[in-house]
Amino acid sequence: MPDLPDSLNTDNHLLWVLIGVCIAMVLTLDAVQAAVDGAWPHQHRPSQLLPHERTAQSIWAIVALLIIAGGLLLITNLGILLWQDEDYGDSLVLGSILLAVGWVIFLLTSIDSLGIRRYLSSIGPSAPLAVLVVLIAAIVLLVLSLLDIVPPWKDFQDALPIIYAPVQTVAVSMISS
Repeated sequence: MPDLPDSLNTDNHLLWVLIGVCIAMVLTLDAVQAAVDGAWPHQHRPSQLLPHERTAQSIWAIVALLIIAGGLLLITNLGILLWQDEDYGDSLVLGSILLAVGWVIFLLTSIDSLGIRRYLSSIGPSAPLAVLVVLIAAIVLLVLSLLDIVPPWKDFQDALPIIYAPVQTVAVSMISS
């Protein structure tokens, strides 16, 4: 079993960023569910919305999915950076900033008491489309960053001997029979 790298000490700022992003993703999942479906589905009345507000609401659902995808990509990037003890690039930083901007705008619109949702809904689909473009750019940058740092498959096999060994044993026994 490979030794854990020294990067798991508490002085590593990437470890704290990873912990913060993981906590934010857990809280975001609840916010996404509440914003897309509403706290109680029987109180969700799209027929009371104006037509351009209904279009904007459906685009906000796509924005919510992109936030989750971007957050998982960011967690994957940070996990691999910690595991491989590599330096991060500019694409990861810019992708993280764009993801954070989209995430904050989405959270601000999901809080009804601030009145931002009502304002952005009155604009129509242009506001969620702008956030959608920002999140797509963030995801592209995070994927490019992931492609820069992802190790070869052999490193994954060596890092996960407990999970990979039984699967490999079953596959070899199925091929030989």
